[in-house]
Formats: sequence, structure tokens, C-alpha cells
Amino acid sequence: MTAVAKTPLSMSDIDSQATFELPARQMLALVTIVITNLLNNLSVDVKVQNNNVAVQVCAVISTLTANIGTSLTCVIGQR
Repeated sequence: MTAVAKTPLSMSDIDSQATFELPARQMLALVTIVITNLLNNLSVDVKVQNNNVAVQVCAVISTLTANIGTSLTCVIGQR
């Protein structure tokens, strides 16, 4: 096995790299949940930052649809 010598980057090397600044995390909606009532075709978009939250919301919607007889659908997507 041949050892590879790694040389550290200089400050000028680092400064020359292209960078961009992301907005604050609370400003980023990573996932949008769309809940639609199929009877009257009304929908609500819910923007969330956590995939687990999106899955939990859709699980509740599925439970409501199955147990209460509502006509709701839930779709998780990135927007």
C-alpha cells in the first residue's frame, strides 16, 4: 500500500474557493405536506423542516381516513 502525502491548504487556497451563504435553517422548508380533502377538493400545504414530522403528520391523516371515514390524502414532497 502506498502512502499518500496530504498537504494542508493555505488560507489563500481556502479563500479562493467559491462559497455561498445559506439562509438560516428556520427559513428553509425542507418538505411540504399537501393534505387534500377529496370531497370538496380543498387542500392545505404544510411546510416542515423535519422529514420525521412529515411522516407523523401523514400517519395521522391516514389514521383519520381509515377510522373516521374522512376522504383525506397526504402527499410528502420536496419543494
